[in-house]
Amino acid sequence: MSPIYEEDLGNGYVVCAEDVMRDARILRKDPNRASGVVRVVPPTVFAYGWNDDFIIAKRHPEKKDRKVDTSITYWYIVEVASGNVHGPLSEDEFNKLRTKLKVPAEISFKTIQ
Repeated sequence: MSPIYEEDLGNGYVVCAEDVMRDARILRKDPNRASGVVRVVPPTVFAYGWNDDFIIAKRHPEKKDRKVDTSITYWYIVEVASGNVHGPLSEDEFNKLRTKLKVPAEISFKTIQ
């Protein structure tokens, strides 16, 4: 079965949603794992941006009833070369870490439609 949404971010990383858009997540392909992938940022990713060095993402958490809680946003920074994932972060923590890691301002968020 093909995903309903998929975008290659390079270096083995991909944003994809299998059945419904709220399941969008960021994965890294890993042939050494039985599943072939490692979950980098869990569902429900709704915006992301990237370059060769960094991936940034925003997601809302799911409630117990599988509905998305849009009143909360978690922020993430992925260092592509090392695979280090920073998050979930608050917006303030994200902005401070973005400055510290020198994530370029040119990387902006693309919203998943």
